[in-house]
Amino acid sequence: MSGKLKAVTTATLFFAGMACAVVLTPSAGARQGCPGNSCHASTTTTTTTTTVSTPTPTPTPTPTPTPTTTTTATTTTTPTTTTAPTTTTTPTTTTTPTTTTTPTTTTTPTTTTTATATSASAPAPSPIYWGAYMDGNDTYGSSYGDAPWDATTWNLFQSHAGKKVSIVHWGVPAPWTSSFNAQLTAHNAVLAAGDVSLLDMNSGSATLKSIASGQYDSSITTWAQQAKAFAHPFFLRWDWEMNARWYSWGTTSTNVNTAADYVAAWRHMHDIFKSVGATNVTWVWCPNAVFSGSTSLSSLYPGDAYVDWTCMDAYNKGVWTSFTDLFTTTYNQLLQLAPSKPIMIGETASVETGGSKATWIQNALQALPSQFPKIRALVWFNWNIPEDGTVYPWQIESSSSAQSAFASGISSSYFRAGGGLGGLPLLAPISAP
Repeated sequence: MSGKLKAVTTATLFFAGMACAVVLTPSAGARQGCPGNSCHASTTTTTTTTTVSTPTPTPTPTPTPTPTTTTTATTTTTPTTTTAPTTTTTPTTTTTPTTTTTPTTTTTPTTTTTATATSASAPAPSPIYWGAYMDGNDTYGSSYGDAPWDATTWNLFQSHAGKKVSIVHWGVPAPWTSSFNAQLTAHNAVLAAGDVSLLDMNSGSATLKSIASGQYDSSITTWAQQAKAFAHPFFLRWDWEMNARWYSWGTTSTNVNTAADYVAAWRHMHDIFKSVGATNVTWVWCPNAVFSGSTSLSSLYPGDAYVDWTCMDAYNKGVWTSFTDLFTTTYNQLLQLAPSKPIMIGETASVETGGSKATWIQNALQALPSQFPKIRALVWFNWNIPEDGTVYPWQIESSSSAQSAFASGISSSYFRAGGGLGGLPLLAPISAP
């Protein structure tokens, strides 16, 4: 795999891994980071009851005067009402009960009930977080750095999208490589912008067994203590795409790690963070979208007590695949595996070749509220990334039509703008918006 060095601070460099999140035709891809409805119907019912009693005399030895009797029968009418956001339905129900009037009169009232149902418009779905990994030099030129370190890149992307992000996606080294405080300037920049961070962290060359056995406990504990001192909540996406083969922490038959190793390492790290009170760390468990040969998600899931959000990554490249087709299978598996957890798309984007990227983006952003209601965060991978001799134009700016489609779609109030998230509760994980 090819890699990329990212400037963290003037004196800190860290390795950016590869983004390879693809369904159907998986391949290793370059990545950021360090080495790692109930319709509330308003129903109006108008009931018009006309009761006519026509007695029928019954012959008897002694004639009985035929009275005119008005009988009000107690009638239970159940109209059939169809409620639809844009349809007014007026069913007519005719109810003919038979009532016997003592002593000699049988009354047959005819009741006509007219029910009119008017449905109110369905409430708008609640907004979701959205954001991006914002690469600088490969996407905008050599004078640009990556967000959050380079505010120029950050602002440029937001101007092209026409909206402030609420999530800033970036990567940090493993705790045994660098402390939390080494990146405090970047954390504070995101906080000052009123946004939240999505941090990538991976185990790099350390085996999952060694992490689970406690070899790195001291440095993990220090990192967690510093994260607690920071107190503000952030997302932590540790060892993502673990169900694939392309990272050292992968768990397929071609990797040294197993699914059990992954679960043990995840739980061990989580337990250390919990023990020091770093409850502001929001744990995001993020496999690649499932594909033939990927490790089963159920074998890799650490358990509800260890996960705050589930997640999935996938890209449209190679065989042109719609956003819906990319994610539906994995989405359904996540719902079955962890139905109570909000879902994040941690990485996604599309190439230009093979179809209309603008249409792909438009359809993706429109599909989220209707087809994927449990997805509560969307993070775009905005990187014109070179890998294996090919440049993949994931960025929204790859064409004017793509940029326009993205800006148009993301302008919806469904996608929550950033700038107002700095006041989230301290030392608490991030809940779904």
